[in-house]
Amino acid sequence: METHQNATQPAPHSAIALNLYALLTEWEQAYDTHDSIIWAQKHADLPIFAIAIYLVIVFYVPDRITTPWRLRRVWSLWNLGLSIFSMIGMSRTVPHLLEQYLTHGFNHTICSPPESWFLKGVPGAWVSMFIFSKVPELIDTVFLVLQKRPVIFLHWFHHVTVLMFCWHAYTTPIGTATGLYFATINYTVHSIMYFYYFLSIAGGPLRAVARPIAPLITMVQLLQMVAGATITLLAALRHEADPASCAVEPVNYRCGLAMYVSYLVLFATLFYDHYLRPGGKHTKPANKPSTPADDRVHTKVTLCGVDLKGQDAVGFFHGTPPKGGGGGESPPVPGRRASSPVRKKKKAQ
Repeated sequence: METHQNATQPAPHSAIALNLYALLTEWEQAYDTHDSIIWAQKHADLPIFAIAIYLVIVFYVPDRITTPWRLRRVWSLWNLGLSIFSMIGMSRTVPHLLEQYLTHGFNHTICSPPESWFLKGVPGAWVSMFIFSKVPELIDTVFLVLQKRPVIFLHWFHHVTVLMFCWHAYTTPIGTATGLYFATINYTVHSIMYFYYFLSIAGGPLRAVARPIAPLITMVQLLQMVAGATITLLAALRHEADPASCAVEPVNYRCGLAMYVSYLVLFATLFYDHYLRPGGKHTKPANKPSTPADDRVHTKVTLCGVDLKGQDAVGFFHGTPPKGGGGGESPPVPGRRASSPVRKKKKAQ
């Protein structure tokens, strides 16, 4: 009898997982999105201060770090954590968006007041987490700076503009009816993208697994920009035709369009240079066999400070880990300090 009871009891790790899931469910059901929005409105200065500190780190801290920190393992786990977080968010937002779309139609999902259909309950909790997660995501850049890796325009531009746009969309009194689309798509893309980063940073056999999927992730990123721009544009057109019928804020959708179009141009340029442009990083001449010497040739092509041919094919922008470098950081050049973006700009002038 005792043996039978022990056999039916869940394993310790399963019991822990079930308890964690129960706590998560309880938190989701009790989450008050309305109070969360009020808090964000009262702290509208938070993203401003966060961005100010962030830009100081980007432009002034690199010159004050003499030795790269060895953070490869912590860095890889950070990306794994963001991937898991995004997977959970995706599992909570995708079903609700699909259910609302199939039940009420597309126009409902881009124009109905958000508090009437997604800024409450489980989806409301995870849309809120999507907004607030843009602050800790700035730590992505801190890892680069501490390891004395390059922080180029597209990297910090993306982090800064996303944080400002999301906070404004969350706190605008009119609301942003398209917000669940943005959160759902972002969770979905980030769940894949950060997992790719984890594999790439971890190195060894995991990095070998990551390499073949780089083009797929680049395509997913491009589709995200196209989808975001299209949804924003359609909502804007409906609002312009009848402002009372579509709960979107003009300032927010104008900023959203500018943001998505700029990302689309930058990422499309990267994709073209890597996979379509003759002589690109991942294209070989049709009538000339590849040689080791060809792989070492690097012609610099830049756009807004981005070395298009020298960066990761998926737009990783974290530099290429040195071979044999257990810590994952680039070795310093003897007798020369790594330049910050400000110093490089002065030299160019």
